[in-house]
Amino acid sequence: MVGSYSVQQLGDQIRLAALVAAVVLLGIFAGSGWVVIVLSLVAMLFLHELGHFVTARLTGMKVSEFFIGFGPRLWSFRRGETEYGIKAIWIGAYVRIVGMNNLDQVDPADEPRSFRQQSYPRKLLVLTAGSGMHFILVLALLFAVLLSDGRVAGRAPDSAESHSWVLSTVSPDSAAAVAGLQPGDELISLAGVSRSSFDDFSLLVQQLAGQQVEVVYRRGGTTRSTVTTIGERLTAEGAAGIVGLIQGDRILAVEGLQVDGAPTYSQLAEYGRDRIGEPVDMTIVDTRTGQPAVVEDAIMTAFVAPTEAVQGFFGVSAELRAEGLSVAGAAQESVRQTLLVTRDVLLAIPAVVTDGLGGTFDGLRGDDQPATGAQAARQAELRRLDSSHPDENRILSIYGVARIGAEAASNSAVDVLLLLAYVNAFIGVFNLLPLLPLDGGHVAVATYERIRSFGGRVHRVDAARLLPVAYAFVAVLLMVGVVALLRDIFDPVSFG
Repeated sequence: MVGSYSVQQLGDQIRLAALVAAVVLLGIFAGSGWVVIVLSLVAMLFLHELGHFVTARLTGMKVSEFFIGFGPRLWSFRRGETEYGIKAIWIGAYVRIVGMNNLDQVDPADEPRSFRQQSYPRKLLVLTAGSGMHFILVLALLFAVLLSDGRVAGRAPDSAESHSWVLSTVSPDSAAAVAGLQPGDELISLAGVSRSSFDDFSLLVQQLAGQQVEVVYRRGGTTRSTVTTIGERLTAEGAAGIVGLIQGDRILAVEGLQVDGAPTYSQLAEYGRDRIGEPVDMTIVDTRTGQPAVVEDAIMTAFVAPTEAVQGFFGVSAELRAEGLSVAGAAQESVRQTLLVTRDVLLAIPAVVTDGLGGTFDGLRGDDQPATGAQAARQAELRRLDSSHPDENRILSIYGVARIGAEAASNSAVDVLLLLAYVNAFIGVFNLLPLLPLDGGHVAVATYERIRSFGGRVHRVDAARLLPVAYAFVAVLLMVGVVALLRDIFDPVSFG
């Protein structure tokens, strides 16, 4: 008995160590942003179930299991009458309360503590506690944001203070990156022009495409200067002449064009005028993702004047600063913002169910004619630039949410907190939909039983009759989840 227990304990420790190692490797290879988001999502699942667990215990119900994840057990321990642990597939969590319905076999000694024997108010408290935790999280997250950034409350700082000129991001393969600038550097001047408003700075950069300029910046209290060449990114007119490229793309290399560094539009035009209609591979920085990509078989069809074809691109963003609210102000405003966010999610649910399903499946639907690499890129951009912007209603998988969260983590903590606030609001509302196995479905069943129970008669719904509906809903969720995951992998969304 002791030996078998030791073997099981050793196995649990090995699996737990492997889980920790997997999280560490995620941070090493994918970045700390991914670890932050994954652990935040796991914490969110834990707090949801903690709401059910605490209210169940407070109302006298027996909880036999409290697990993060589904599938094979990785690690667990028992305290009192409850087993706590972690399972392999982190797409959810669960608390098992004995006697949830008439199909559950319960020890007669535990029957008085079963869920089905409790009063309607107690059932309602336990069932809604999970979503309640999400709304509490929304409130707490917005409170934290409002303490540091008043823009969320609609407070717009004046233009002189809206940017600190401390760099928040530096785009890869940009003029700023070539100059050696890093996030945290303070920009002093560009091309001899001192910093002013960020809008004026953007206009200045747009006019300097291809020009060599001096950059003065401060790092760690030391003022430094360097020289770099302002990059180019395509305007709508410039992109229209190259099938496969889209507005905002930056060209890094062109097959057959030998130049020192990234080619300018003028060099491309000189090279391409004798190759109109010929497919050619181009390496670009994709404006949608900000990452280098190869567009195969791009086709040059026409060229316009460089002043119309490209705008200057430096590749930095400055930190926005807005005075945060007081503790009392943030507390009051966070309540108002939570109500507004919840309202927005409620209004968005119908669009997610209708347009979102269509938008998610459309991303994997092939056209009648096979598309070349250039055509596929153009079609993707047309979808993105469509006035209805279907990606906004597109359903995201957990991977998609984590990917956007990792991008947000590279920008600022405020972006991460706001993303988590909206995710919590959505889950809190969605979980209350009157469909099994969601908590809202259990609320609907408990409410129906309460309505049918009168005159001393206790009515119990036969759970076996509801299983086909629950299984059908779960099947739809799994199907949509798989499709959303595939699309998030092969056609990642970007709102930036």
